[in-house]
Amino acid sequence: MKLPTQLLRVTALLALAGIAAPALAEENTLKEGARDVGHAVGTAAREVGQGAKKVGKAVGNAAKEVGQAVKEGAKEAKKAMKSEK
Repeated sequence: MKLPTQLLRVTALLALAGIAAPALAEENTLKEGARDVGHAVGTAAREVGQGAKKVGKAVGNAAKEVGQAVKEGAKEAKKAMKSEK
């Protein structure tokens, strides 16, 4: 699962943004610094969203496989019950 890695990335970017914001304010205007920090946070959030999407798809595929296995098991159980009669 890549989700924890993505969350760590976002946390690191937020921490960096908190440290970098005052430095950016000194070099650029506060508005430009806030825009840069917002862009970095938005990019990280997008990466987390993409990671969560991949995790969701994997869970969905696993659930589908389990459902198919249950269906096959039910068919076999039904056949076994018919043959016992």
